[in-house]
Amino acid sequence: MAASAWKFFRQAKKQLGEATGGIRLDTGVFKLSLHDSTAALTAATDVSTLASIGNEITAQGGYVAGGRNLASVVWTITGSTVKWDAADLVFTASGADLTNVQYAVIHYSAAAASGPTMLWSRLSSAQFTVSSGNTLTIQMAQAGIFTLV
Repeated sequence: MAASAWKFFRQAKKQLGEATGGIRLDTGVFKLSLHDSTAALTAATDVSTLASIGNEITAQGGYVAGGRNLASVVWTITGSTVKWDAADLVFTASGADLTNVQYAVIHYSAAAASGPTMLWSRLSSAQFTVSSGNTLTIQMAQAGIFTLV
């Protein structure tokens, strides 16, 4: 199964562009974390923090709690189209396996270690393991992580 498209958390939609405590797409740090099959992620999910999702994979094999920063984050406006994108992200299992991976979550961090959650994707229909010495590449869609028309 291919990964699902990125889905917005309902709470994130409400926080986009808020001046105080909101999610600014043009500044801040955005992180991608990996979660197992028991994470609280469904179409009806209305969470606002990484802690409320829970079930992040174990910090081992080169994976750190809270995930990794997205690189080359860009927010572009062309005419009436807005696109938000980032570089593909590669997780390398080193010294230990990355186990029980099923979901990816993007969250925003302005100053705190973990800010509001934004988007999530189901990477596979079942949990999987990235064996030590191997990589997991999260390839962002060519059209961007999301596009608003």
